[in-house]
Amino acid sequence: WTGENTLVGYFFPVNESTWEHLKLLFFPTALFTLIEYFIIKDKDGYVPAAALSLIVGLISIVALFYTYSGVLGFKIEWFNIAIYYIALIIMLVLKNLFLQSNIVNGRFATLLSLVWFFAMAIMFVIFTYNPLDLGIFKEP
Repeated sequence: WTGENTLVGYFFPVNESTWEHLKLLFFPTALFTLIEYFIIKDKDGYVPAAALSLIVGLISIVALFYTYSGVLGFKIEWFNIAIYYIALIIMLVLKNLFLQSNIVNGRFATLLSLVWFFAMAIMFVIFTYNPLDLGIFKEP
């Protein structure tokens, strides 16, 4: 659709690797976090809650995919798609719980969360066209 535009490839999957599919959760969530941050009134703890829940969401995708496909020995396409939604639900429920409990807040937690968001975005850009020699970067 984009004529294999390099810039677009930084934000959307360029192959079928698990790493590339993590972009489908990371970038929309990061964008929504930015937008929502300026809309919500109580900002204390928002960025750390968003970052921590996104970390769990990304880990959920990896853990669920490799666990089920490892146990079964094959992959089921509809379940691969369902994993995304399961991870999204886990992420949103956790974010809500983190915000309600106010468990993660403060300037250091916010700074650390922002650094993590930027570091992940940079890693997605770098590893898109220069993947490491690890299974998560290989196409199944």
